[in-house]
Amino acid sequence: MPSYYVASDIGGTFTDTVVIDSDGAVGRYKSSTVPDNPAQGVLDTLVLAADERGVPLEQLLADVEVFAHGTTVATNAMLEGRSRRVGLIQTRGFGDTLTIMRGFKATGLEEDDIKRFRTLVKQPAAVPRRLIAEVTERIDYAGRVVCPLDEDDVRRAARRLQEAGAEVFAVSLLWSFANDVHEKRVAEIIAEEAPGASVTLSSEFLPRIGEYERTLTTAVNASLRPVLKTSLDSFENTLAKAGLKTGPLLMQSNGGLATFAEVEKRAAATVMSGPVGGVVASQFAGARNGYRNIVTTDMGGTSFDVGLVLDGRPVMSNTTLIGRDELALPSVAVRAIGAGAGSIASVRNGVLQVGPESAGARPGPACYGRGGTRPTVADADLVLGYLNPDNFLGGRLTLDVDKARAAIDEHVAKPAGLTIEQAAEGIKTIVDARMADLVRQVTVEQGYDPADFAVFAYGGAGPLHAFSYGAELGCPQIVVPLTASVHSAFGIGCSDLTMVEELSKPLQTPPGTTDHATALAPDELNATFDELAARARRDLIAAGAAEDSITFAKFVEIRFRAQIHVLTVPVEADRITPADVNAMVERFVEIYEGRFGKGAAFLEGGVEITTFRVVATSPVPRAEFDTGALGKAGGAEPGTRRVFSGGQWRDAAVYRAEHLHDGLRIEGLAIVELRDTTVVIGPGQDAEVDRFGDIIIQNR
Repeated sequence: MPSYYVASDIGGTFTDTVVIDSDGAVGRYKSSTVPDNPAQGVLDTLVLAADERGVPLEQLLADVEVFAHGTTVATNAMLEGRSRRVGLIQTRGFGDTLTIMRGFKATGLEEDDIKRFRTLVKQPAAVPRRLIAEVTERIDYAGRVVCPLDEDDVRRAARRLQEAGAEVFAVSLLWSFANDVHEKRVAEIIAEEAPGASVTLSSEFLPRIGEYERTLTTAVNASLRPVLKTSLDSFENTLAKAGLKTGPLLMQSNGGLATFAEVEKRAAATVMSGPVGGVVASQFAGARNGYRNIVTTDMGGTSFDVGLVLDGRPVMSNTTLIGRDELALPSVAVRAIGAGAGSIASVRNGVLQVGPESAGARPGPACYGRGGTRPTVADADLVLGYLNPDNFLGGRLTLDVDKARAAIDEHVAKPAGLTIEQAAEGIKTIVDARMADLVRQVTVEQGYDPADFAVFAYGGAGPLHAFSYGAELGCPQIVVPLTASVHSAFGIGCSDLTMVEELSKPLQTPPGTTDHATALAPDELNATFDELAARARRDLIAAGAAEDSITFAKFVEIRFRAQIHVLTVPVEADRITPADVNAMVERFVEIYEGRFGKGAAFLEGGVEITTFRVVATSPVPRAEFDTGALGKAGGAEPGTRRVFSGGQWRDAAVYRAEHLHDGLRIEGLAIVELRDTTVVIGPGQDAEVDRFGDIIIQNR
């Protein structure tokens, strides 16, 4: 019997699914997202996969060996305020932690909003003050009990929070990561006062330094757990009723998979579930094609996401930014702006603006014919001639050119005094410039030269716009992978079971130290890593991983003493020796000066390890990927189509899937129409198709 490996990604506009047959053939499928029933969008794509194979949906699902999934449930719940009300318990005297926040008020804002200084304010606190209670207790930095826990205080707090409307509880006591005895007792009392209520303890969920970040992340996780559980249970039950026999896996923000049962406890670790899949897929494709440094650019219907693969590895962040909240959870570093194919264009005070508001899946752009009347980037692409109205979603949706023109004319062309074509090109120019600016923020502003990177363009709209924003950046190659339209789903299918365990345990070297192993004892470092590895191993085995399949990666977060910001340093040694400790500090200095400039390091002041992290992975069964055989040279001649580019109508060559073969060279201006996306090669550019079906665009 055949077996299938399936990965799906539910986006704001489209749901993408990859089905990999046991022989390695990759099938790509897209359908409109159903906001009220996300599982239905996935089933719609699976129906397409079953029809293509000539089997009933139930049979295809019964033969699925691995089903991996990316979700926006936690993300949307946070952004839309649909999470559960949290009752937060903190150490007496520290109940205003979430209100005070950090001093910087521009976290998570786009550049235009940051410039509006008169209206720049902090975001609302994650938990309102009426739902925060303080209890008498105190543990110091060394884990010593300075003031015993007042249990009657805890009981009063639990009752008051319930009366105030708390549905779930979060507990974040001072220095609890150094000694969790008080938090555990608080959880026991809550269970007595509010039986059945979900409780998240910071000492279990996030045992790391940083009072505000730890409290915020714990509270957010508590608020998301019931929402994610309800959604995942519904999703799993819907697929099981349709015939799926295996338990689905879920993508985490760190780029790894976890079981539904495990990820429910760590709901906040899924807020970047979808976007990180594309970075993982780009790492996989880059390793296959010889690209070590990659800028990943994902343009979907709602947003434009950018990440980096540096020296063959995704660049990680110690935090996860969602909306205006920065969670203290490691994630694949992805930056996003509201610039997608569904981004709405408007003229305000005589200025043309594009996004961040999106038409979404319903009603969608005007050209979808689903009731949308406001012009979007997709409408502009259609009016300019880049999109074939009869070839959208493989011909399953016919685009309405007249409605696109009417929307642009009413909302942009007439208010701005332009022709419809000029207005459409203005929309495209602005969105391309915004995307190029975000790539510069991720590269140039972090000390990287875009000329050292290949751009990977994916998402439903990325291959159409990459010729423009990629050329503006000066990157040597723009790579459009064959899986571009479902690249994030493909990356989810490339991922492994992953468990991250971390612990803050501050260790310092005195000022002027030259032999750092004298202060950072190797035995203590090894013991800490062993403890974290044991936890991660236990959880992976519980998720079904074979013990001999588990591998570990170790990291420390280091900073110079008296500084605030930390950098993550990998620890390569299996058992750390004094030489390894000194090499670790040298690596920290190297990373620090690479980020802030030669000579910026100040070793004379001493360094501090703040946090230890272990990332444990176990491979998920999968077929050997084979993107499929390309056609042979000598097929039909490409067609032509008129495209409005550079202020005038031009002839563009039009290629389709049957024209593509290994080594095919395409001279721009040209369009490649695939069944699930459109690739544009601009004037002054050439492209070549490689043996994997990827299209590599270069400037002449």
